[in-house]
Amino acid sequence: MSFLPSPNHLLGADLWTEDLQRIIHSRASVQDLQQWQSFPTSLCHMVEWATVARDPTSTDRRRSHLLVYKTLPIPEPYGVLYPVSVRIYGFLDKFCVGDFGNWNGDCVRAAYAVQSLSLCSAGNATAWRNQLDRLNLAASFASRVLKLPLPSIQFRSHLHMQRRVFTKRPIEAQPPIARDVPVVRNVTAQNANIPKLPDHPWEWNGPVEILERSEDGTITPIHEVLLSRGDFVEVDAEFDLVVVRTQASKSHLRVFLTCKQVLRLQTARIPTEAPSSSLRPTEVRRMRVIRTTEEVSSPWPPESTMEEPDATSMSLRGRRHSSASMPSSFAM
Repeated sequence: MSFLPSPNHLLGADLWTEDLQRIIHSRASVQDLQQWQSFPTSLCHMVEWATVARDPTSTDRRRSHLLVYKTLPIPEPYGVLYPVSVRIYGFLDKFCVGDFGNWNGDCVRAAYAVQSLSLCSAGNATAWRNQLDRLNLAASFASRVLKLPLPSIQFRSHLHMQRRVFTKRPIEAQPPIARDVPVVRNVTAQNANIPKLPDHPWEWNGPVEILERSEDGTITPIHEVLLSRGDFVEVDAEFDLVVVRTQASKSHLRVFLTCKQVLRLQTARIPTEAPSSSLRPTEVRRMRVIRTTEEVSSPWPPESTMEEPDATSMSLRGRRHSSASMPSSFAM
């Protein structure tokens, strides 16, 4: 895998926050980096570093080209191509990276089954823009080599990656199978209930490798369900070059990213708010709706405090409230 450098750092770590810089620095030593491990920063450098080759194993004419390394430090065997893969850092957004991705078990839909994930910057705008620029440089290079235009900027904000769950193999590539020998599906333990896989020519591509790096540097495999939105991850991705032909017989190039491996470097941080000491606790009061008969006060004053009205006051009350009936206790 190759790192996406920044103008001042081969790992691109200097553009991230301090805590993430330490994590990225722990992934490799700058002094030990070889030429093929540092992604180009210009088109001139890209010409010397990579090339576009035809994929001899592809049965899809739209995906018949690969972006491959031009020079490697190891002796390259004859007829072997090494696709360019890059380390992309970011925060997990949406993801579906189980063994069978979004496949629902319908063999008719095998061609549309994918494993996918999306990454975002989580506010690290400068570091994120640097990665997008490097990825768009690769897209521009492939466009120039194949002499096919790009309809637009390929990588803008969020990075979406996907990987096909099944690959369609040529019919002549089907290996002979003895009729009395059962076919064994080599599936990882991540799926307890294994669906019936499609028959030839469809071939399962295997799981996306999901790993976690602990604080002591140990890297161990983990299950997909342990991933969370907001995890800081390193994704190993390759470029998927797709030639699109329109109805007007005009062709253009689209460049996508295919995820191969997910390495969690830091778990998602859940923000917590500490209670303020200056705030008084909220007082809870309950209303009493039902009261006893003794607690219900009478609309009349108690008899011990009731005064006998004199004739003058009675005469005034009678003139003011001539239409009101007097209580029986006041009747003369």
